[in-house]
Amino acid sequence: MAAKKISRKDISKMSFREFMRVSREPYVRLASYLRPYRGRFLFGVLFGALFGAANGALILLIRQVVPLVFPDGSDHMLKPPAWLPFHFAPIQAGHATLWQVVLICASIPLLMAVRGLFSYLNAYCLLWVSQRVLDDIRQSLFRHLLGQSLEFFNRAKAGELVQTVFNQTRVAQAALTQIAGDLVKQPISILSALIALFSTDARFTLLAFTVFPLCLLPVLLVGRKVRKAGGREEEEAGLLMVVMHEAFAGIRVVKTHAREDYEAARFGQANMQMMRFAMRWRKAQEMVTPAVETVASLGIVGALIYAWHYQLGVGKFFALQAGLVLLYDPAKTLGKINILMQKCLAATTKVFELLDRPPAISDAPQAAALGEITGQIRFEGVTFTYPGKDVPALRGVDLVVPAGSTCALVGATGAGKSTLFWLIQRLYESEAGAIRIDGHDIRAVTQASLREKIAMVNQDSFLFHDTIAANIRYGRLDATREDIENAARLAHAHEFIMAQQHGYETVIGDKGCNLSGGQQQRLCIARAFLKDAPILLLDEATSALDSETEKGIQEDLEKLAKGRTVLAIAHRLSTIQKADQIVVLENGAIKETGTHAALFAQSGYYRRLYDLQFNRHDGGDVPLAELAAAS
Repeated sequence: MAAKKISRKDISKMSFREFMRVSREPYVRLASYLRPYRGRFLFGVLFGALFGAANGALILLIRQVVPLVFPDGSDHMLKPPAWLPFHFAPIQAGHATLWQVVLICASIPLLMAVRGLFSYLNAYCLLWVSQRVLDDIRQSLFRHLLGQSLEFFNRAKAGELVQTVFNQTRVAQAALTQIAGDLVKQPISILSALIALFSTDARFTLLAFTVFPLCLLPVLLVGRKVRKAGGREEEEAGLLMVVMHEAFAGIRVVKTHAREDYEAARFGQANMQMMRFAMRWRKAQEMVTPAVETVASLGIVGALIYAWHYQLGVGKFFALQAGLVLLYDPAKTLGKINILMQKCLAATTKVFELLDRPPAISDAPQAAALGEITGQIRFEGVTFTYPGKDVPALRGVDLVVPAGSTCALVGATGAGKSTLFWLIQRLYESEAGAIRIDGHDIRAVTQASLREKIAMVNQDSFLFHDTIAANIRYGRLDATREDIENAARLAHAHEFIMAQQHGYETVIGDKGCNLSGGQQQRLCIARAFLKDAPILLLDEATSALDSETEKGIQEDLEKLAKGRTVLAIAHRLSTIQKADQIVVLENGAIKETGTHAALFAQSGYYRRLYDLQFNRHDGGDVPLAELAAAS
């Protein structure tokens, strides 16, 4: 079931009962992540329960020890004889010897050590589980986000996604393990202390509990304030991540426009907003402790008056006071659970909202892997409109690209050329018609197997902050070093790679910033060579290269194109010259199809488009007059 979207405004207006009801579903769902680690988790809970039981045992032990030290109920202390070293010798004190007192008193640090061991094992087991739960939640969310279509990423803010994957999953995980552990450990601590207190003096314990419920009032009073401030803090943290991510991703634009101060001011404003709401949440949270302590001090006053009125013995009084002290910490922790839940609900809801978002494009239930293909591409009445747009990007496109042929796509900006590229890779889904490769409807095969058969070189190169070898290997992860170097040679990249300080192991910086534009493009082309796919998509693959380098790349692309199907967006004359067919697009529809010579002779739309775009001597392209004569 999809998680219901709960806004910060909704949370801040909820009553405590409504809040607890709405919180149940996300926290029950979070608990499902504990199943693989339930053994270690149950051990952690068990050690927490033993820790709680040790609290009650400590009260009973104090009740036994104090009367031995104060046998007459006075402040009289046992006095060792002066002749022994360190004044330490067995003497009588009431009915107990000093050695007996020492031994039974020594049981207190022994019990404290056992209690501390239980506390450590409880914390260790729950921490171990919490880290693995965090890893599972993050990996599930990250993998699910990667499965979303381009339409999702076109709308989403990358900074907010980073905030959700990194921070909000951590908040959800902390809520899960901490709350789950405390809901067992702290009640048992309270219960064991109560049993010890009732066995010591039931009337005192009952009177103490007239004050104890008052300790919960501060928690309830600040609850709504915490819900509101905590939710706003998460929102502002997301905005901060957006500002920071955009500034780093667009650092060249920031630099070229001298907008460092402007971006710093945006960051400072977002950071200040987050800090303001973080302080509100923290202040509201910290108000609970002194308020609870103040209310609890009333109980101490009542205990003193009770001890005076009923002439309570020293042993009982110490045991009862120790019990009240041991009750305080678990009661305070239980009080803060509500506050923690309030802050975490918004984060948990956001995580599950993204996890429940179905991908716009998914594999069919019986989708099979696409096997070996020759590379024939067929578009059958393909129509597509981008989300949020009213005008179709493609309208009834019918096109056949024979296997092993080269098809050049020509048209003005917005004609639909790039859209054909996105659709053939199923990065978007056509709303009508079908696309077939070797007769296989691409919707009937798995997306991964489809994209493995297609290599693409964009006009906007993208490289990872990694080594040159790793960036080329991205085309085929099982490639050997020899394969990588061969691909680099085909792309005319080997020479400049070897000129780098560390050769193929050179780290090229974020998006390849340590390389020139032409070098970046050549690495992307080498990646496509390495993939060695039967279908090759070229979107102005040589746009960043100089004339001499472009000529060499074009020769290598021609070698790569042999026996493969090439679909190329043509912005330059050299691309058109080698095409087996040219498809002219206008406003999302095919206007003309044919060879350059045939289309040029028709003097139609292609001829006019050609005169506008290609009637020039540009780089390595052949002049128009020479091409016209050849035609």
